[in-house]
Amino acid sequence: MEWATAELPAGDRYEAWRYALNDTHLPWSLGRPQSKHFSASLRSLAVEGLSIVDCACDPCHGYRDFRDIRSGDDGCFGVLMVRKGRERVEQDGEVVELFAGSTLIWDASRPAAFEVLEPLEKCTLLVTRDMLKRETGLSELPVGVLDSSRGFGALLHGRASLLGPVFTDFDEREKVRLASAMLMDLTHAIEARLRPNAVPPRTRLIQRINLIIDTKFSDPGLDLRGVAECAGISVRYLHQVLEGATETAGNRIVRRRLEALQHALSDPALASVSITQIGFASGFSSATHISRAFREHYGETPSEFRKKALSTPIQ
Repeated sequence: MEWATAELPAGDRYEAWRYALNDTHLPWSLGRPQSKHFSASLRSLAVEGLSIVDCACDPCHGYRDFRDIRSGDDGCFGVLMVRKGRERVEQDGEVVELFAGSTLIWDASRPAAFEVLEPLEKCTLLVTRDMLKRETGLSELPVGVLDSSRGFGALLHGRASLLGPVFTDFDEREKVRLASAMLMDLTHAIEARLRPNAVPPRTRLIQRINLIIDTKFSDPGLDLRGVAECAGISVRYLHQVLEGATETAGNRIVRRRLEALQHALSDPALASVSITQIGFASGFSSATHISRAFREHYGETPSEFRKKALSTPIQ
């Protein structure tokens, strides 16, 4: 299958993308488009029990709840590999941000949400539990980020990234062999994840602190005391745990709020919303702080950034 919005009227593109996404990536509920100039394309290759989907799309967002899961085949795992751009995915309360080179395994039988933050190019493997068991002997895959910087993880990501343009080169018998090869790479890539690894307590606590901030930064009331309470530690111990880290908890809170503010300011759908309102929705509680923090971080005022972002045509 090969599909693109390029030949469709601008007003029909997002709805067409909704159908194409549901047809190739299982049922999803999509939010409103961020631009009337939305663009997307995809190629897919399917054999019994496994499909490989290569796609590119502009920023969008959506979710799978139990209604979506019941309406489709939920007996799958997805292996998402990003080539270009940035996407945020949430499942089981875990929020991860994916960049070029990232790989994430998600479980289609459980609710999930995604937000494409920048124009995205990715490849996704969708494998049923039946085929997974038949080809690898595994009943489950370890959900979460997979190391694709080295070894079989890098091999899997690299192979998937090159597949889209050559989908039509494979006949039916070759598709079966390709599917087996991809699953073998995946099996080798997750082998280390299947072995229990001892994670130092301090590392686990830092991961928990970062997750708390990443999921709660838009709450204007979130401060160091609130982070510490959620983590079950004192503010003093919070500082001790993060001593020597690349970023303090306070800096991370501000950075995540600034990233959310910058992303919203570049959204044409929010062009009529005041910067102060967007800043408050991003977690800031002072109009003065919004402007000062944004300028210190990005080197320009929020209004200067918004003017340039909204005047730049979407490619």
